Amino acid sequence: MAEPILFPELDKELEQLKYSRACRDEMIAAFERVDPDSSADDITKEYIEVTVAEALQDLRTPGAGDFFGRIDEGDDRWYIGRRHIEDQRHDPVVIDWRAPIAAPFYRATSIDPLGLKHRRRFTLADGQITAYLDEQLDDPDAVGAASGIPDPVLAEIGAARTGAMREIVATIQAEQDLVIRAPMQQALIVQGGPGTGKTAVGLHRAAYLLFEHRRQLARDGVLVVGPNKVFLDYIGNVLPSLGERSVQQRTVLDLCVPRVEVGAIDSVEMARLKGDPRMLIVLQRAVLGGVRAPQEAVRVPMGARTLVIEPEEFAAWIQTALSGSAVTRPLNRRRDALKTIAQQDLMRRTDKEDAWARANVLRDAVTAAWPVQQPKTVLQRLFSVDTVMAAAADGILTADEQSDLLRLGKPGSKSRPWTAADQLLLDETHSLLNGPPFQFGHVVVDEAQDQSAVGLRVIGRRSPAGSFTILGDLAQSTTPAGQQNWPAVAQYLGATDYEVAHLTIGYRVPEQVLTVANLLLAFTGVDTVASRSVRMDGESPTMRVAESSDLAEAVAQEVLIARHRHVLTGVVAPRRLHEAITASLAAHSLEAVERVQDLQRSHIPVFTAEDVKGLEFDAVVVVNPAEVFDGSARGARLLYVAMTRAVQVLRMVGDTAFNAEAL
Repeated sequence: MAEPILFPELDKELEQLKYSRACRDEMIAAFERVDPDSSADDITKEYIEVTVAEALQDLRTPGAGDFFGRIDEGDDRWYIGRRHIEDQRHDPVVIDWRAPIAAPFYRATSIDPLGLKHRRRFTLADGQITAYLDEQLDDPDAVGAASGIPDPVLAEIGAARTGAMREIVATIQAEQDLVIRAPMQQALIVQGGPGTGKTAVGLHRAAYLLFEHRRQLARDGVLVVGPNKVFLDYIGNVLPSLGERSVQQRTVLDLCVPRVEVGAIDSVEMARLKGDPRMLIVLQRAVLGGVRAPQEAVRVPMGARTLVIEPEEFAAWIQTALSGSAVTRPLNRRRDALKTIAQQDLMRRTDKEDAWARANVLRDAVTAAWPVQQPKTVLQRLFSVDTVMAAAADGILTADEQSDLLRLGKPGSKSRPWTAADQLLLDETHSLLNGPPFQFGHVVVDEAQDQSAVGLRVIGRRSPAGSFTILGDLAQSTTPAGQQNWPAVAQYLGATDYEVAHLTIGYRVPEQVLTVANLLLAFTGVDTVASRSVRMDGESPTMRVAESSDLAEAVAQEVLIARHRHVLTGVVAPRRLHEAITASLAAHSLEAVERVQDLQRSHIPVFTAEDVKGLEFDAVVVVNPAEVFDGSARGARLLYVAMTRAVQVLRMVGDTAFNAEAL
């Protein structure tokens, strides 16, 4: 009996793939034939050169010309891929995944087929189609009707990690697609548990918005803000692989102006205080405190007359300048309003056109009353002069809090280096005085729950239109001044129009690991919805107990066990144990590193729970979980983060037993 043909249309689809690649090659040849020198002027020539170069770069990237899906709508058939490919008649051969017509590929179900009859998902290996999955969408009772997560998607989600995030255009799910294609003219807050694809969704949303609003965002720019440089390295290839290379990817400290050398670390209590939203009010008062009316009358000689301007009158001028129509302008730029008011009053009194030019005393008084302030000077005086602190913080900070800040001394001095929290305060001071140095059309913020109120204000000033994609999980808020509710985040960003979307389906963390990790949610002190996993093929977490003296060696042994099946194995351990763990790994010819990029087979990434956020490994060894979860809400969040970095296997080892189910 003949074997059944599993993929009867495979040859036909292979021919279609060959054809689409030929069309891609012809598009490349056509662009190569374009001659910019035939342009009418230099501006047009430059525009053509740039446009052609970008098009060629796109068409030459891996995957251009390929497709990963097909949809049949009535008599129309569309192939979906990473790039738009057309034939010589300019008819589409492959549809860019971001085009509106491609949306049903991601969203259609047998219950709501969105006009589709049929969907086909392709599996490619080594550049060739090896299999496909058919889903009949116009008949819910048909074999192959769309339901659940298709096997090709599960296979891709569960594939071995490489140390770099991959694009997910072939595996975007319906709830993710709704977020990706949401309108740009608002702040969209995306709350999602571990493995729900928040980061990937945010990056694909950036690529989608650049496709949908190309002209505006090419002019205004797109910014991605990540929690640290390791994370930015991890996600660095996603947008370029989607054809978007102009997006800036920065940490919040990278955005700050003026930049200072950060040479110290704040205590938890001090980091919490410096990141507190009350500090925003203190800074505003501090810069306004630099504008002061003279204490005595200003006497202005004008020929035989002397004009007298009393302190109360001068103060009224200042108040008018501060509360005028330009009240939202930076303070250093608003000082011209005082000059204008003084000029007008002088003209009224003297009725002479040259009065201002002759009024040296008044000009000097205006300059002294409203000087151009420097951000560093303002912040240094605030932290080192008790009268300045008292004037700015009275009724805002307690007396003890003011004393604690003053006790630190002048930031930037030899005895008091700048800290990361100081850098954020300095940027806010600069923005109050001079305005933000650069702004963007859209800003994506990942791990937003870990930003302080001051950090969020720094980010918020970068998008005056309030166009944000805010990604995070409140249960993973672990920094001292982190956030515990999304309305506060929107407030600190300055986003009056915002919406919260929830991602609840986990695609990365196996159900066995997520079930145990979710037990910690009750101790995190925040109200979140536990995510559920579609991956049921994982292993149950293990716990190994060792003597304190043998702990580092036990960690190395657990790493060796995990690496038998999963080369990308990471260790999450308290900082105090890193040196001993590094030595034990070295005894087994393994090298501890603090990165996830460019890993060799002998490299084992070793991080703290604070630093591992957003990363993922096939296997994770969590060290001393009972120490990480110290009974505090922050400890519960840190352990939650550490446990949910595992894509396949979670192994725990400690000198004290830990059983999440017994909490």
